[in-house]
Amino acid sequence: MKKLFLAAPILAASVTANASMVLTGVFDGPLPGGLPKGFEIYVTEDIPDITIYGLGSANNGGGSDGQEFTFSGTSVDAGTYLYVTSNIDGFAQFFEFEPEFIFQAGAANINGDDAIELFRNGEVIDLFGDINVDGTGEPWEYLDGWAYRVSDSVASSVFNLTEWTFSGRNALDGESTNATAATAVPLATFVTDGSGGGDPTPPPLDIGACFSDATLISAVQGDGFNVTTSDDVIVEGIVTGFRDNGYFLQEEPSDSDNNSATSEGIFIFATPAEGIEVGDVARVLGAPSDFFGDSQISASQQIDCGIASEFITPVVIPVQFDDVLDIETVEGMVATINDATIFSLDNFTRFGEIFLSDSVKFNPSDVAVPLSAEFEAAQENLSANIIYLEDDNGQTFPDEISYYATPEFDGLDYSNAPRVGETVSATGPVRFAFGEYRINPTKETFFIESNRTDAPDVIDGDVSIASFNVLNYFNGEVLENGEVTFDFAANRGAESAEELALQEARIVDALITLDADVVGLIEVENDGFGEDSAIRQLVNAVNAKLGSRVYRFARSNDTSITGTDAISNAVIYKHRKVIARGGLRGIALPTQDNNGRFVGQRNTLVQSFRHRATGDRFAVAVNHFKSKGSTCFEDDNNPTELDSIQGSCGAFRVSTSVALGNALEAMNLPEKVLIIGDLNTYSQEDALAILTDYTPEERGYTITSAVNTELDGGLSVPVTDTFGYIPVKDTFDPEGFSFYFFGDDQIGSLDHVLASPAAFDAVVDLDHWNINSVELFQLTYDQALRFNNGAQGDLIDFTAVGPYRSSDHDPVVVTLELENKRKAKFKRKLRKFFKRYFW
Repeated sequence: MKKLFLAAPILAASVTANASMVLTGVFDGPLPGGLPKGFEIYVTEDIPDITIYGLGSANNGGGSDGQEFTFSGTSVDAGTYLYVTSNIDGFAQFFEFEPEFIFQAGAANINGDDAIELFRNGEVIDLFGDINVDGTGEPWEYLDGWAYRVSDSVASSVFNLTEWTFSGRNALDGESTNATAATAVPLATFVTDGSGGGDPTPPPLDIGACFSDATLISAVQGDGFNVTTSDDVIVEGIVTGFRDNGYFLQEEPSDSDNNSATSEGIFIFATPAEGIEVGDVARVLGAPSDFFGDSQISASQQIDCGIASEFITPVVIPVQFDDVLDIETVEGMVATINDATIFSLDNFTRFGEIFLSDSVKFNPSDVAVPLSAEFEAAQENLSANIIYLEDDNGQTFPDEISYYATPEFDGLDYSNAPRVGETVSATGPVRFAFGEYRINPTKETFFIESNRTDAPDVIDGDVSIASFNVLNYFNGEVLENGEVTFDFAANRGAESAEELALQEARIVDALITLDADVVGLIEVENDGFGEDSAIRQLVNAVNAKLGSRVYRFARSNDTSITGTDAISNAVIYKHRKVIARGGLRGIALPTQDNNGRFVGQRNTLVQSFRHRATGDRFAVAVNHFKSKGSTCFEDDNNPTELDSIQGSCGAFRVSTSVALGNALEAMNLPEKVLIIGDLNTYSQEDALAILTDYTPEERGYTITSAVNTELDGGLSVPVTDTFGYIPVKDTFDPEGFSFYFFGDDQIGSLDHVLASPAAFDAVVDLDHWNINSVELFQLTYDQALRFNNGAQGDLIDFTAVGPYRSSDHDPVVVTLELENKRKAKFKRKLRKFFKRYFW
């Protein structure tokens, strides 16, 4: 989430008495009319009643207009940022984030040379500018820009220029035609003694000649987080990289201070002078500052000193750099990171960012029992060893990702999009922005190793069984005139024939490549088994591409077995490999009353099979447990820490496991039973423990069921019985996973294969085929089409057909080696014959 202001919090202990608020930012936007205009205010201590505070502006040096705006509301907490803007709609359009507290007021209709007063009980407690001086032309009058306050400033009724950093003119619209656009224009007339006067600005420095005396960049950077001075300095160094608003400059190696605590590089905020290129020495005169924590020099003069005679060796950042290297000490310098792992692509297409770490980030409850020491360690790892890659500009949805190139293709499309878990090496200058350190590589210094696979990596057996969530496969509704509409209330999937065509083509491609003998499908439109049903259309599409009727779908004359939800589970199978024994059966799972709101879930579907070649029998139970999205009773009524850790409806899923386990025991099923599907439960969470093997002593706490369900008279009770199914993943693919949660950048297994002991004895192998969870989200069928129809449509095409991003969950496939029942029956007869006549 990008924010324009948010200076480092100001310590409450440093603020003058009774202040509690301080002005931290002023802005004049790039939209027509200079919108949005406004202020940022930081709350330094809890305020019970903010209505005693207000704002006023002093236009064109005409003196105070008094308090023109009063804050509305009740209380605000320390650490809160308040925004007052002339135009909320313009604010939302330009700032791209939604603050908690935003107010619209005419008092915010300022120009860049207007003073601003912050009032408490009618008295001025803080000030920006001089109310009695018309600072025409300064700092950005009528030309967009901003000013923000440094972190150690305090509220004061006397304006102090040294507490503020200024962008200069044309800083926000990307234009560079104004010669002063990259220059912080000083507010000389604003530096007063409280009477409107003030000392004149000292005479400017002379930049001097190339290779004459200059301040070392390391001296400007210092050994702390902030620059050591805000006074103009002259620095000289080697140009190491460009961004759209400036370039990086690093001290010549021979002038290094050899102090590992001070950086040798810094960002130059300026349009580069004519002729300056990477590898040149540049001489710069300008004012140092910290722009949201990133050290920079706003250049007023620059000289190109020609090609450098020295070469810079990049600093190596280890992938596990926590407690080894403070990245602040190499801010602005050229650095290399090798064999880092992509753990998030959330901002890749929007901001050109890739999030790197030493490994992917597993959801803690996928790798460890909640509340255990291992769980706490996994939580700490979520924020460890994180560094970003970013492109060379501040654009949103750039036309291209400036550094992105793969060995196969210079650019970006469906065939070569990056994936979570892939290995990256990159070299470039480092900067700090939006709370994170970032490397700025180029195409020549960026390397990525693809981890896509063409098919599941699984050892063959007699039969293969897969679970596959197909992300709301809906095929539309046929109207009386024969037309198909996607505009109906129950539709959760494709919104047009074009979207369905792309979604279906990818699912078909994935199913054919998966090549499983039995597939449990999740999130198929619940519209029966008829001619227009979604399951029939999907199976027909698969068979059409295969050229023969390879697959059939399991069905029942009783359509009520699929339940009442808009989506259902389904089972398809190769009828030449296995025979469906009996009809498809359903298990109705618990519902819950959440203070009058109904909480339901999808029915489990169970199908038994006989393997043609061996005669052995097995059954699959396909599931889709209640999701972690919408809440259940426990989440809305004093949730425990366990409730919060396991996402919404954790106790409800426990009750679901109990009901499922009991129902399967009551059915006349073969010994070999597989529970498959999207259980919406990470590998170490309670609902899975109930279906497998659990004791309170080993787990560290007692698992309890949900209230207000059909079980146990609606009471929550301790669950002591387990059902003995075995998680196949733990033995055959322990590092595997099936899902990536876009909201928190964490991976884990929500899709499971649990085997009865007899079925587990027959398991040959299991694989999570990562074709969806790790893929770029914008490849999803609907996103891809909208992306292509948007601003980037002519440059980036994500609409190709393949198995990748055919859904949001990955298929999980297991193979079994079955017992030959015919041979076994013959052997039993033979033993009986020999025993009777010869033994």
